[in-house]
Formats: sequence, C-alpha cells, structure tokens
Amino acid sequence: PWLFSGFFTRMWPLIAMGIAFLGVGFSEYCRRRRQPILSQPLERSAALIPILPLLGFWVVPSEANYALVLLTVGALYAVLAVLRKSLLFSILALLAANASLWRLLYTQEGLSLTEHPQLWLIPPAICVLVASYLNRQRLNAQQTTAVRYLSAIVIYAASTADIFLNGVAEAPWLPGVLAGLSLLGIFAGIVFRVRAFLFLGTTFLVVSLLTVIWYAAVELDRTWIWWVSGIVTGILIIALFGLFEKKRDEVLRIVENLKQWES
Repeated sequence: PWLFSGFFTRMWPLIAMGIAFLGVGFSEYCRRRRQPILSQPLERSAALIPILPLLGFWVVPSEANYALVLLTVGALYAVLAVLRKSLLFSILALLAANASLWRLLYTQEGLSLTEHPQLWLIPPAICVLVASYLNRQRLNAQQTTAVRYLSAIVIYAASTADIFLNGVAEAPWLPGVLAGLSLLGIFAGIVFRVRAFLFLGTTFLVVSLLTVIWYAAVELDRTWIWWVSGIVTGILIIALFGLFEKKRDEVLRIVENLKQWES
C-alpha cells in the first residue's frame, strides 16, 4: 500500500497515461525488432489504458486536471494514428482533443457555449475539415462536398451567433473575427480551388460588413452611413456591369473556370 499513496494517489490518471506512452514506445521498439508476439499485446494494452483515467477520474478522486488528462489521451491516440496510419485512432485523437478544450472552456467563467459558441464549435469543425482532407480518397464527391459545406457553415454561423449574443457594442472585435474567418475561407477557396469555401467566405464577409454598418447607423445613430453605403453599393454594381460589358469574354472564361473547381 505504501507504493500507492501520496503522489500516486493525487496524480494517478497522469501516471496511468505515462504508462500508456511507455507501452506505445516499447511496442514500437519490439515491432521494429520484428517481435510481434510482444509488440501487438503492448500496443493493444496501451490503447486501452486511457479508458481507466477517463472513467475512473469520476470514481477515484485525484488532483489531476481533467482537461490535461483528456489532452494526454488525445496525444497518445495521435501518436498511434501516425505510427499505424489508422483512421480510428485519428478520430479518437480528435475527439479527445476537442473534449479537452470543452472541459477547459466549461471551467472558465464567461466562456460557456451560450456566451461564446465559436470557441466551442469552430475547433471541431476545423478538425472535421482536416480529417476529410486527409481521408479524401475514402470519400466520394458528394460526401466531400457535404462535409465542406456543413463544416464551413458551422464555423461562420457560430461566429455570427457570437456577434448576436454579445453585441457589437460589448465586443466590437467580433465582426473583425468573422471577417478574418471569411477572408481565410476565400483564400482557401482560391488556393485549393474549392467553390464552397469561396462562396461561403464571400457571403459571410458581406454579413460582417453589414453588421458593422448596421451598428454604426442604428446603435450610434449615424444614419448618413446608410446613404453612403447605398451610394457605394450602387457605384459598385454599375462598375460591375460595366466591367462585364467591356470584358465579357474574360468574365465568362473566369465563370467557366470556376465551374471546373471542386464543389
């Protein structure tokens, strides 16, 4: 009993994860020495050890931070995903990492889901996008398109909801965050030639600009901004039609090239 008291009792979840990492290391060492009779049991045992701290944390008290425990679980499965090129371990690593973030946000005052939804929803949406890109050979065109649109909509909708929940007056930087995400989406659409990112990024960039204009015109009582915005919009529309008439063939060529991009 003297071995399992004091520091071990206070930090047993992290110690268990340390044992799991050692198991992965010895498993890889044995695998490279062509000793599967040792490497396979060690790897499987190491992959199952995280279940103990994840569930036992709520049964056996400890002083370890649960968010840190989840993060170490994610790191372990990420290592296994890289070593074995496993989709299952990749999914487990992403789930554990996002759960670690959610646990951290849950314990911080003023960062709940109903106050700042983009902190909760944008990271997993980005993880889904990255996972779909890494596993694009396993997905057909329709599935890839659905994942892209759904993930991008979650990102932009969460950022937009954050603006409406907190207000521009209380958090004037939030429209800038939405505009930054929209510009990143536009650039990603251009670089990777993906229409979904380009279209959604452009749409929510307009939403960000309209939010700022509405706040300045209504909340700050600057009604002249409506007139200026209308005039500028009209000038831009006329210039767009003029450009289309002057460079009709080039514009049509650009549109045809857009149709060749991935949806």
